[in-house]
Amino acid sequence: MHYRPLGRTGLNVSVLGFGTGTRFGQKRNQTQAQATLLVRTALDLGVNYIDTAPMYLEAEAMLGGALAGVPRKRYIVATKFFPMHDGGVPITPAELRLSVECSLRRLHVETIDILQLHGLRPHWLEPVMAALGAELEALRAEGKYRFLGVAETIVADPRHEMVPRAAPTGRFAMALVAYPLLSPWAETTALPACAYHGLGAIAMVAVGRALRAPAHLARLLQAARARGEPGASDLPAENPLDWLLDGHAPTLAAAGYRFAVAHPAIASVLAGTLSIDHLRANIAAVCAPPMPADQLSRLRQVFLRTDPEHWRPYDL
Repeated sequence: MHYRPLGRTGLNVSVLGFGTGTRFGQKRNQTQAQATLLVRTALDLGVNYIDTAPMYLEAEAMLGGALAGVPRKRYIVATKFFPMHDGGVPITPAELRLSVECSLRRLHVETIDILQLHGLRPHWLEPVMAALGAELEALRAEGKYRFLGVAETIVADPRHEMVPRAAPTGRFAMALVAYPLLSPWAETTALPACAYHGLGAIAMVAVGRALRAPAHLARLLQAARARGEPGASDLPAENPLDWLLDGHAPTLAAAGYRFAVAHPAIASVLAGTLSIDHLRANIAAVCAPPMPADQLSRLRQVFLRTDPEHWRPYDL
């Protein structure tokens, strides 16, 4: 496993992070024993960064069960809270405190390493921090968490406008950023802001359905061509991304992870899986030699010419 510094936190994180957005397969009746085996295997393979959230069904509790008895220094745990009610009103300081304390109980830890504002929209930043800034400082002073971060919404912020607003405030130590090779727009906005202001950047949704299902990729590219997207027209109709495959990236999923870790601002890329074989393959991809410069250049020539309003990471 390789490790990189996470911004100015002083933490060194594994280049592959373990994401629990899969909910540990709760909808597929995955058991606690299976979740524990998966997490313990990840730790044994060198993964030390684990991302979760209260919104992922019982993922926090299952993660807490999987980590029971593991020395605390072996892992860095990041979780989240959703800062806004449906009506567009920030949650109260009391609701924030309750969310953090419930996460601590479910995770069976005394301190959360990284607490992230989940799905923060660009226009939410100021009202949320005005409402919750003092309580966030109080919770940190009490040792409830160590570092504050922001997590993009992959649905409502396709141009990655939130992180460049948050980074200069000095309140945040890291950002969770959508960075798939099919939509690398974060490198024009969010990632430069992270690098300039010293925020650690964690990549999410590096690999979605399009890199695992050729038919879905074909439909996406066909729709892009129909809209007149110039980049999509530059790709061959058959096997449009097979030029990314080589001995270090035998699958498009591996190429997706390899692409994400190639950016110097990225400290770690999250991967969620229910399979130990997939976990091993993902680690091999991020620890492989860097993606060749000509491949990186061609990807940018193609996918930075798409319209992010129509080509969103959530759909990929």
